[in-house]
Amino acid sequence: MTVRELHGSLPLGTIPMPARPHSGQVLARLERPTATDPTRLGVLSDVHLATDATGTWKVFHRTERRLRAAVDAVNDRDYDGVVIAGDLTRNGNPDEFRLFDELAGFDPPAVAVPGNHDFPTAFDEHDSLPIGTFEDRYTPGGLPFHVRFGGLDVFGLNSHAATPDAPAETWDGRIDAAQLMWLDEALSESASAADTSIVVVHHNLPATGALYERYSAELPVEGSVPGFSNPEPLVDLLVSHDVSLVITGHLHFPALERADGITELTVPAVSSFPHALVELAVDERGTVVRLIPLTDSDGMVESIAHGLEKDRVLLSAAQLATLPLVDDFA
Repeated sequence: MTVRELHGSLPLGTIPMPARPHSGQVLARLERPTATDPTRLGVLSDVHLATDATGTWKVFHRTERRLRAAVDAVNDRDYDGVVIAGDLTRNGNPDEFRLFDELAGFDPPAVAVPGNHDFPTAFDEHDSLPIGTFEDRYTPGGLPFHVRFGGLDVFGLNSHAATPDAPAETWDGRIDAAQLMWLDEALSESASAADTSIVVVHHNLPATGALYERYSAELPVEGSVPGFSNPEPLVDLLVSHDVSLVITGHLHFPALERADGITELTVPAVSSFPHALVELAVDERGTVVRLIPLTDSDGMVESIAHGLEKDRVLLSAAQLATLPLVDDFA
């Protein structure tokens, strides 16, 4: 029986065809990380899952749909692990986390670091998920953490200023002395070479912050974006251990910045334009970073319409017009 016989007299263009996973667009090609065992990671950030909000440049009324699309995109691919670089929820409400847990049925093992919207703050009072509960649900034993996916070592840090005893007084990022000591020891004791190490933290390092400040001078700006209050000790530590890649979220636009011997990949948001996750395909040659879209052109147009006056939406569009951002293979 032919395909046409199977579907009767349907025109060829209407015959149902199996969906193929979107191959994505090359965001960057990097000489590091490398892995002797080929490894593929799905990386996403800034889901901002909302249960009772609509609109804004974060398109809150579509966040549930975008998270479902991210889960489908991951599960359609043979990934060794999933990394979430923070801001799982709109404001850290337990109901938002419950919905996240209901929807986030990733087939590969998944880990997450918190974003500035996931933990309690003194200036935005509402019910919040306890820090310990976040650690139990989304980390392999607490924050900070070290997990191995395939041939890669992933180190997760908590850049939120809240503690189990007190909410944060600011959304600015910080890495305390205890985490720095832990990371120094973990990187020193890791059996893997520096070429296989990835550090994940929500807030951006100074180089990407400087990129944003430079371009935001030409774009509509509403205030400033919280950055690290103490980046220097972390940067010095990353440099001293020759970490191959740092992954951040927070700013919502894709970026690949290099400074002081550090390569920082800022992954785009799931919630806002360009609604994407990032795939890292790592082998002995290096790393190919691909942008995997989570909506169609109608969804992109709706998102841009909500964010026409938002600098980070416009900067996302500018960045996407210049891909690949870096190409070490060339």
